[in-house]
Amino acid sequence: MPEQPDDLFFEKLASETEPSACAPEQLKARIFQSIDAQQEDTIMGQVALEPAIERAPSRLKSRIYSALITAQQESGPLRSLSETVVEGRQLCVFEQLVQIAPLGQTANSIFYCRVCHARILAEYFENPPIYWPHCPYVQMKNR
Repeated sequence: MPEQPDDLFFEKLASETEPSACAPEQLKARIFQSIDAQQEDTIMGQVALEPAIERAPSRLKSRIYSALITAQQESGPLRSLSETVVEGRQLCVFEQLVQIAPLGQTANSIFYCRVCHARILAEYFENPPIYWPHCPYVQMKNR
């Protein structure tokens, strides 16, 4: 709504009200309602012009994560699960099983998500039915 000069606003307001028909309190209330409505229209107009923030689809985030880890794995071995825990990242249920199993260092540096069904679900469904704690693919779901 374009802004009006004050004189035009008050002339319009005066033409819409009859001084003898309204008590001063009622007239004051109508003036403030009119001002509030104009301010609200201005604010709502500004909000409508702001672009909505769209989140990336969770499928896309999952595929990018898988591609980044695969590329990192091609350049050398991944950090072991024990090192990952020491640095503060928690392991998913399946990584915890591998960590406590009596396996060598090489087995602790594999990208186990590559064979997990949670990865496949996350890469092909927007809201996959996976709920394991600390699974990176669960964390990428759009909520």
